[in-house]
Amino acid sequence: MTETIQAPVRDRLLDAAQQVIEQSGWSTVTMARLADAAGVSRQTVYNEFGTKHGLAQQLVLRELDRFLAVVRDRMAAETEIVEGIRAACEGVLLMGEQNLIVRTVVGSLPDEHDTDLLQLLTTDSGEIIRAAVLVVLQSIEEFYPPLPLTPMELEVAVEVVVRLVLSSITRPSKPAREAAADIAWIVGLALRGASRD
Repeated sequence: MTETIQAPVRDRLLDAAQQVIEQSGWSTVTMARLADAAGVSRQTVYNEFGTKHGLAQQLVLRELDRFLAVVRDRMAAETEIVEGIRAACEGVLLMGEQNLIVRTVVGSLPDEHDTDLLQLLTTDSGEIIRAAVLVVLQSIEEFYPPLPLTPMELEVAVEVVVRLVLSSITRPSKPAREAAADIAWIVGLALRGASRD
């Protein structure tokens, strides 16, 4: 069977990378090992991702799509925005506890030489934050009545929420339910303050 008849090559490679990570950790992922695991040539792996950092980016972005689907579903199930934010945050944080990529990042040793995944969720998280902010803003517009915030204020508030959630995922300090309730409480305070202006 040829590569074109099987699952798309990129998906097969990402699945193979997740299997290698699960078996022996991110630091053991190499382009050659990934090629062997997926049954393709090493050149195919380089053509798809360029570098190991490129592979890491694609792994994280694929997971991001799954997380954002939880955000939309959870927000759609609630009629009030603060509860929708709480439910979405809780769903994402609970998913983060089980997610292989997140567990790999959270479980990384500080002195580990290969920090691609950690960087993508911390210092290089701009693309993740932009995508998440967009989904949350669209969900708010679709599911909830107008808020007492200007569009710019709302975008700032949503970005703060996204950054808090990302921080709670990568460096958890509380159970998911408590962290989500804290974030929702802050949102509630902001909305009450804005409605008094």
